Amino acid sequence: MLGVLAYLVRTHELLQGVDDAVAPWGVRHATAFTHEVVANWTNFGATGGVVAVLVLVFVCEGVRRPSRWLPLFLVVIGVGQWLVTTEIKALLDRVRPTVDAGAAALGPSFPSGHTTGATACFAAAALVIGRGRSPRAHALLAGAAAFMAVSVAASRVLLGVHWLSDVVGGLALGWGWFALCALAFGGRLLRFGAPVESAERALDLEERHEADHTVGGAQIR
Repeated sequence: MLGVLAYLVRTHELLQGVDDAVAPWGVRHATAFTHEVVANWTNFGATGGVVAVLVLVFVCEGVRRPSRWLPLFLVVIGVGQWLVTTEIKALLDRVRPTVDAGAAALGPSFPSGHTTGATACFAAAALVIGRGRSPRAHALLAGAAAFMAVSVAASRVLLGVHWLSDVVGGLALGWGWFALCALAFGGRLLRFGAPVESAERALDLEERHEADHTVGGAQIR
């Protein structure tokens, strides 16, 4: 999806027409209050926000379920998404929307760095926090991570600093980078180079162990 969008934003007038139609909507309908709310919310995808989330996850989860691979996984997620985004931005060098006078000073537009960072890092946080928890908790964490990714993406468009296709590309890149890293570390197993089969077996054993816990005073076997 990222590759297709990267090609279309350079060659296809229809996609640019959609971007041009969407770009001014947020600025045109904003009030001082809504602009402040959206401007604060978008910081969840900024470098400082992403680093704060990853550090908080590392501290809390390092105490709850220590793993020597946890810091490496979080560093690869955070630094890797930033490096990939920066290189793609430099390669395509797409101009920003003009509805915000200061947007041009923020550098190339495609893909959205805030969106990529929020998407990859909140997905990683959901994966790490979900270790040893129930399927219901996994679903809630995945939903929360998706909400944060999409809301940060929307904030970039509403502020007029990114095209719609920029944030869609950011979502694709962020989830793609997360998926690649999660596969490399065996998912919730968090061991670099763990084969998929080993990770699946470990998770099956973990789920069986959780099913053996006492529920309501009765032991389930």
